[in-house]
Amino acid sequence: MKVSVIGGGPVGLTYAVLLMQAGHDVRLFSEAHRPSPDTRFYGAIETRATVPQAATLAEAVEHAEAMILARQATGTRAVLDAIATALEPSQTVIFSAELSFASFYLARRLRMEGREARCVSWSTTVATAHRTPEGIRVGTLRGTIDMASAGFDDPAEAVALCQSLFGDVFRPIPSPLAIGLSNLNPEVHLANTLGNLTRIETGEAWENYRGITPAVGRLIERLDLERLALARDLGFEVRSVQDHFRLTFPEITGESMHDLARQVVALGRGSLGPTTLATRYVVEDVPFGLVPLCDLGRRRNVPMVLHEAGIDLISVSLGTDFRARNDLLPAALDEIEAMAEGAGPH
Repeated sequence: MKVSVIGGGPVGLTYAVLLMQAGHDVRLFSEAHRPSPDTRFYGAIETRATVPQAATLAEAVEHAEAMILARQATGTRAVLDAIATALEPSQTVIFSAELSFASFYLARRLRMEGREARCVSWSTTVATAHRTPEGIRVGTLRGTIDMASAGFDDPAEAVALCQSLFGDVFRPIPSPLAIGLSNLNPEVHLANTLGNLTRIETGEAWENYRGITPAVGRLIERLDLERLALARDLGFEVRSVQDHFRLTFPEITGESMHDLARQVVALGRGSLGPTTLATRYVVEDVPFGLVPLCDLGRRRNVPMVLHEAGIDLISVSLGTDFRARNDLLPAALDEIEAMAEGAGPH
C-alpha cells in the first residue's frame, strides 16, 4: 500500500520504518525535521534505515492511499486545511493519536470543500519513541489500540486497513468521539509534569515512569475519574488509565498507578522524561488534550475541576495562556454538538 507519514519526529520515523518492514511504499513529509540517512532504531526494534522523503505536503497527499498524521498538534490545523482541498473519497486519513477532536475539524473542512474522505482515529500511538544521540529509541510497540472510523461503508474495512499497516492490535469502538475521550496521554503527562516540573526545567536526566510516585499516581487517578465521568455523560464507557497501562504492558498487574509504573520500570520498558519545558507533554497535551475536555465539560455541565486547575497551574508556571493556543476549537466542538444531536456525519 502507498502510505504517507506526516511528521518527522521519533514516532513518525518509527511508523515509517515499521511500514517499510511490512512491505509498504512509504513517503515521509516533515517541515521541521529532515531525517538523517541511515538512521539507527533500537530498543523494541533493532534496525538501520533511510526513510524516503516527500518534498512537499502536496506530494505526500498525492502519493497516499493512506495518510498517517503523526506530527505535533500545534501544526495540525494548517495541515488539515491544506489536505482538505485535495483529498479524494478513496483516501484514508489516520489520526495518530486523536487530539483535540481533530477528525471532527477535518469533517467540517471537507464538507466546506464539498469533498469526502475516510477517517480513522486512534486512541494512542502504535509505538513510543524518543530521539537520543545514538538514534531513535523505540520504547514499546503497543499490544492494543482503540480505533474508530468514519466514511467507510463497513467499519470492518477500517480495521482491516489498520491491521494491514501495523498488525492485529486494533480494537474497534463505535465513535470517533469515544476515541477523543480515550487518549490518556494528556492527564498522565499533566500529573507527571506538575510532579517533576523542576527536573524538566533544569534539564535533569530522569526516568519518566519512575516519576510516577504515589503522589503523582493519585493525581492521575483522580484526573481519570473526571474524564470517565465526561465520557459517561456523552454515553460512552471508555477504558480507564489503569486498563490502558495493563493493555500497553500485558506483563503488569494491579490498580495503583504508582505500582503499575514501578512494574514498567522493573521490566526495563520505560523511557526518559522530558528535559525542556517545550516538551509535547506541555505544549501539545495541555492546549490540545486537556483544554478540549474542559471546554466540552463546560458545554455538558460536567465538572472538570482538576483538569481546569492543572491548566491554570501550568499556564501560571510557564507564563503562557495555554487555553488560547488551541486553534482547532470551537469548530471541532460545534461538530461534536451536531453529532450529539444526531445531525453530524459521525
